[in-house]
Amino acid sequence: MKTISARQEQGVPGVYGLLVLDVVSRWGYNADTLFAPFQLNSEMLADPECRIPTPIANELVKHALKLTGESTLGYHLGTQMRISIHGFIGYAIMTAHEISDALILANRFIQLRMPFLQLFFSTFGEKASLQLQCDIHMEPLRTEIAIALIIGMITMSKAMTGTEHFTGEVDFDFPKPAGFDQYFAKFPYHQFRFDQPYLGLSFDKQYLGLKMINADPIASQIAINQCEAELSALGERRRISMRVRDILTHAEQHYLSIENVADYLHMSDRTLKRQLAAEGTSFSNLVDEVRYRHATSLLSRTDYTLEQIADELGYSDVANFSRAFKRWSGRSPSNWRKDPYL
Repeated sequence: MKTISARQEQGVPGVYGLLVLDVVSRWGYNADTLFAPFQLNSEMLADPECRIPTPIANELVKHALKLTGESTLGYHLGTQMRISIHGFIGYAIMTAHEISDALILANRFIQLRMPFLQLFFSTFGEKASLQLQCDIHMEPLRTEIAIALIIGMITMSKAMTGTEHFTGEVDFDFPKPAGFDQYFAKFPYHQFRFDQPYLGLSFDKQYLGLKMINADPIASQIAINQCEAELSALGERRRISMRVRDILTHAEQHYLSIENVADYLHMSDRTLKRQLAAEGTSFSNLVDEVRYRHATSLLSRTDYTLEQIADELGYSDVANFSRAFKRWSGRSPSNWRKDPYL
C-alpha cells in the first residue's frame, strides 16, 4: 500500500479526507471504518502539508460511496464545506472586502490547496463567470470533486455575505448522477445543467459588489502575505516552466511579455529563455498552451463572440486569433465551437 509523505506536493489535501469523514459519519461510520483500508488516520490528514495521492483518494471516495449507499457525495461535501477548511487561503477570502476581491484571491491562490485545479474568473460577458478545469480524470473522484466545489462555492458565498437569494446557472460537464433531482429544491434560485461542454458557475454581475460579513483589511493582508510566502516557497520547488505557466494562467492579462514574466521571477529574460530551453520548451510554446486552453474554455460558452474572445486573449482582431487557433488545433474557432469533440 502506498503511503503519504507530509511533503508530497501533488494529490488531494488531507484535510478534504476529513471532510469526507464528516459526511459519512452521518451514516454512523467512524474514522477506522473509512480510513483503515488505506492506512490513513485523522491525525495524519490534519497535517496542513499532507496530500493524499490521487489513486488513493479515488479509492477512498469509492469506499465512502459504498458505505453510504449514495449515488453522489459531492452535494453533501459541498453543503458541509466551510471556508476555514481552506486554511490561510480561506481566511484571506473570508476577510476580503467584497465578492469580487474574494474571487480574485481564489483565482490567485487555489493551486496551493488544489494543484490539479485551474480557476478562470471572468467578467467579460453579460454575466460574471467562474470556469473550472480539473486535471483529475479518475472517476468517481473527479465528479465528486466538481460537485463538491460548485455546491461549496454557493454555500460559502451565502455564509460569507449573509445573502440567501443568490441566483445563477451551474454547468457540469458530465451526466446527471442518479438521484440528484432531490437536491434541486435546496437551491431554488439556481439552474443546474448537465452534459455541458464546460464546468462552471455564472451569475449576475451585481453580486460582485456584495460586501463580506467578516471584511477586515488588516487581517486579509496578513493572510495574503502568508499565501504569497507559500506560493513563493512552492515555486522554488517547481520547474521553471510550471512557474511560467502558472503566471500566464493567473495573470489578469493573458498576453504578458517574456520581460514581464522574467521581472516577476526576478531574473533576466535571457536567463529565463535559457532555463526554459534546458527544460525542452520555450516562452512562446507556454504562451500558446495557456492561450489555447483559455480559448477553448471561452469558445465552449455561447455568450462569448469571437471578437470578445480575441480581445480577451490579446489579439488585435478575429483574423489573427483564428490563424493562431488553427495553428494550435488544426481547426478554425468556429468549427471547433460547432463540435469540440471532432
